[in-house]
Amino acid sequence: MVSVITPPRPATSWKPTGNPAPAKARPEGAGAPRPKIDSQQSRPDLGTLTALRFVAALWVVLFHLQAMRQTFLAPVYELFGPVISNGDLGVDVFFVLSGFIITYTYLDRLGPRFRWRAAADFVWARFARMWPAFALVVGVLGLWFAYGTEEQSVGTWSLQTQAPDLSPWGLAKQLLMVHLWFQPGTDGASWFGPGWTVSAEWMAYLAFPLLAMVLFRLRRLHPLAALAASVMVLLPTAIWGQDLPIATGEQQPYEWLLRITCCFLSGAFACIAARNADRMNFNSALAGPGAVLAGTAVVIFLAAAGKPGPGRLAVLAFPLLIALLSLTQGWLRSALSARWLQYGGRSSYSLYLVHMFFIYLYYWLNRDWPNGAGPVASNVLAAGCLTGIALATHLMFKYVEEPARLRLRALVPAAR
Repeated sequence: MVSVITPPRPATSWKPTGNPAPAKARPEGAGAPRPKIDSQQSRPDLGTLTALRFVAALWVVLFHLQAMRQTFLAPVYELFGPVISNGDLGVDVFFVLSGFIITYTYLDRLGPRFRWRAAADFVWARFARMWPAFALVVGVLGLWFAYGTEEQSVGTWSLQTQAPDLSPWGLAKQLLMVHLWFQPGTDGASWFGPGWTVSAEWMAYLAFPLLAMVLFRLRRLHPLAALAASVMVLLPTAIWGQDLPIATGEQQPYEWLLRITCCFLSGAFACIAARNADRMNFNSALAGPGAVLAGTAVVIFLAAAGKPGPGRLAVLAFPLLIALLSLTQGWLRSALSARWLQYGGRSSYSLYLVHMFFIYLYYWLNRDWPNGAGPVASNVLAAGCLTGIALATHLMFKYVEEPARLRLRALVPAAR
């Protein structure tokens, strides 16, 4: 994913609300006129959504850190236990955010008709963002498996119920980011548990140039209609599953495909609702309190639901929360613009990729500690794990993810 993505540079065709700046005169013979741009369009704020990405990433990380709930992290899990136990919903937040941000940035560039060069530029930009850091993690995990599987089975060493494919074809699938496309379930698809979301996101990106042609024709939907659509498309993944209104006994095949499709489309419609908010004379001063209310409602609902099954219904509030956050002004926008939140959001993809490796280290070191790891040793290992996650995230983002993205983008200049 996660997209788990870093927002690309916003498209310049979406103008802020208010009186537009006077257009500069175009000299005669300067070429075909540019498409007419709607002047009455809200401009969602990606800065507030960047902060939300950091919160979602921490939610997922805390969900995976439950192996450390008996360490000094115990008070956190006692206080926020029901919310953390639903931390897999952080992936859905990322999927909805991904649909929102990609639509915000690329809808006007890719619509209304399919153009090979524009589609290729888009796909290359997303590849440059996702692949370098992911490929490095796959390489490190390859060495990790080569070391551990001399004494342990692949399934045991990966801490997954289904063993990942370590064959040359399995490596090729990982590096091409298509490892999830060939199996109905997520377990064992990736060499590290949460890596399945990278493959799901990549599929959504490859499909977006075609989806954009449809969304472009719906870009002037009334905001209430678009918001209703963003909730309606989530219904299949929100109400169908274990312990949900449409109950199933076990995980359904290709549930991951339903999940990425519903969430990505929901984010796209939420973006259309946000950009057209002016059509209903929406008071942006209400966006901040509305976002706080929506976020509080999600937390209260998850605390009351207690377990992951019923808690999944909270996903229905995500498009509203994201749309309101994108339109937030005033104190909340200032608070979410804090430097540490912005850096955390920009580096959230690196955080998502590296954190599981340190959880593996903690698990095996704690299990194989001479004479058993007591409370002191477990706390030291947990502190070292958290420190390693923070340091590795910073190094991955600063020296791998961002520099590699810039170099790959420079190889293929984007079309004007």
